[in-house]
Amino acid sequence: MRSDRLVIILEAIIVLLYALFLAVPRVYPAVATDTSPSGGTATLAWLALPVQLSRHGVSLEYATFAVTIGGLVVAVIAALLSILARRRGSAPLWAAGSWLFGASVALLMPVWIAVGFLGALLLVITVRSRLVRLRPMPLLRSVLCELWPLGYAVGFAIVAWRYNPQLLLQSLLIAFGASLVTRAMLPAAAQTQIGGSQTA
Repeated sequence: MRSDRLVIILEAIIVLLYALFLAVPRVYPAVATDTSPSGGTATLAWLALPVQLSRHGVSLEYATFAVTIGGLVVAVIAALLSILARRRGSAPLWAAGSWLFGASVALLMPVWIAVGFLGALLLVITVRSRLVRLRPMPLLRSVLCELWPLGYAVGFAIVAWRYNPQLLLQSLLIAFGASLVTRAMLPAAAQTQIGGSQTA
């Protein structure tokens, strides 16, 4: 029971980090237009990274495509690693997948906010992976447990080519909602396994 409570608390903190760092530039738009230390404008990382690449001789169109492909690849790898981690019961593998998932979502934040988010996320994920061990799960249950990163990767693959950050944010929220509904519909015994943890 103690380990289950610990998992719930740490997962709630992780979700809170996503909500907080994604909300800041939308609740306080001035944050997204402040001048960065490099002298540029702190727009969303998805838009700022191609501009930086274009300043080094890469065409803006190609740079935008490359950053989008990179974000998609990271999102897919994150989902696969997270599922594999649940399947094998590997906390370090889960930590790697979770951080990569955060990196793919960080494209929807201004660059300097994204850096802070990834640092905070790494801290919480490291604590979780050290304090909690995962039990190996059947493949289907592993997929259901990691429906959030998996759903976001699918959504990214579908809507990213419209280059609209709001659509990606909506995909993230839909995937999160679907993961909550899926967990709520599972039997109590399955819920325990999806928390699937023991104190290390």
